[in-house]
Amino acid sequence: MTPTEKIPDPFADDRTLLPAIIQNADSGRVLMLGYMNREALATTLRTGRVTFYSRSKGRLWTKGESSGHFLLVREIRWDCDSDTLLILSDPEGPTCHTGTESCFDGRTILRTEGPGPAFETLARLAGVIRARRGESPDTSYVARLIAGPRSALLKKLVEEAGEILAAVYEENPAAIRSEMADLVFHLLVTLERTGLSWEAVMEELEKRTGKGGLAEKRERQKTTPTP
Repeated sequence: MTPTEKIPDPFADDRTLLPAIIQNADSGRVLMLGYMNREALATTLRTGRVTFYSRSKGRLWTKGESSGHFLLVREIRWDCDSDTLLILSDPEGPTCHTGTESCFDGRTILRTEGPGPAFETLARLAGVIRARRGESPDTSYVARLIAGPRSALLKKLVEEAGEILAAVYEENPAAIRSEMADLVFHLLVTLERTGLSWEAVMEELEKRTGKGGLAEKRERQKTTPTP
């Protein structure tokens, strides 16, 4: 891995440990917290796999060295005081030793009223849709849209888009919210059917960030093949 800038060295000595928060680079879920010393960070940078200093083992410990569920590094960030690390990672399997995706799954101390984090809801829904792919079209609506005639899914997309137009025209906030949810659901099904991911769409949007809308549209017209 090649650092994008000179790495600050906040380690007072080789024994200094700093917290490292691991976050799923795609879904945004916090996966775990570990500690790094200077050597653990250097190993992580060199190998591209998250490596901690294990206080219980008294040595460097690469996450996944026993289970095979490595944490592949996509990006490493320092906080404003350069005393905490945030590592965006692509996990190869569940992160927690209990078999869950995150070490924080099922361990809620307090939750106030209101929806959960939007990114978790979206990632969870995409996962459910992915799991439905292998089910019987006779019992699963999602499986039917994925395995059935393409025209059925296209019809649903047009139908949901039309219902959004009607809701916006009527200035009905409740209907807009409901119809938008229906459309997002069917867009996720479409991505699953075509073998794409929501993360791929986000990557495309990220490429356009910082560009003027009109300039970006002209640029796409130059590279988009004529049907």
